[in-house]
Amino acid sequence: MEFKDVSPSSQSEEQLRFLVQEKIAEGETDIPSERALESALGISRTTLRRSLDVLEKEAVVQKRNRKGMQINAKQTINILKMNSMSSQLPGKQTISVVSNEVVNGDVEASSFLKLDATQPLFKLIRLREVSGRPFSFEISYLNIRRFKGIETIDFNNESLYQILEERYNTKPTYGREELRFKPACEVLASYLKVPLDTALFEVVSKAFEEHDEPIEYSKQYLIGDQIKYKINAQHIFDYLEDE
Repeated sequence: MEFKDVSPSSQSEEQLRFLVQEKIAEGETDIPSERALESALGISRTTLRRSLDVLEKEAVVQKRNRKGMQINAKQTINILKMNSMSSQLPGKQTISVVSNEVVNGDVEASSFLKLDATQPLFKLIRLREVSGRPFSFEISYLNIRRFKGIETIDFNNESLYQILEERYNTKPTYGREELRFKPACEVLASYLKVPLDTALFEVVSKAFEEHDEPIEYSKQYLIGDQIKYKINAQHIFDYLEDE
């Protein structure tokens, strides 16, 4: 087996990421000076600056005019990454169920899930908070006949994708997302604690498993000034639209 030691810059990047996560969890945005970081991490100024440059390009930290570096307070989500939002966000998260019920078909969701509009759907609405602040209002639709008993599961502080994988042996492998702005209506403004008509991200997600079988249709509403999206995809030319 062949291996090699982790380079000082890679090691310091990981240490800095851990520091950033700790600061976010504590509700802080300031990071120590370069001199303090040098001493704490035991690395050279050159290595430290190289690591900070990497984190700045990834928008983890940002420069302030004549005031050093600051943690970027906006949360970053990879729009093409097929894992739960819980695993992408740092800081302490709270996920509260607003409602879960069996409903007659929503036109868009039923069409995606290949169901007749009269067939029942499981509808799950949840509010996500990060570090004590409202972050997203999330609505998910699933085929209740496929996921029998799902309406009895307690989804408070639970990952939907993890439950689908562990209980139903179903794992999303790819998805399609539509991203647009939407002004906050009274319901969204109330739950997200923002003024009426605040600009929100509306993300319509369609999750599939292997062999193009649809799993989940969802809509997420996120506060515009708390979130930034990035695209970090591999094998992009393997993705082809069906004819």
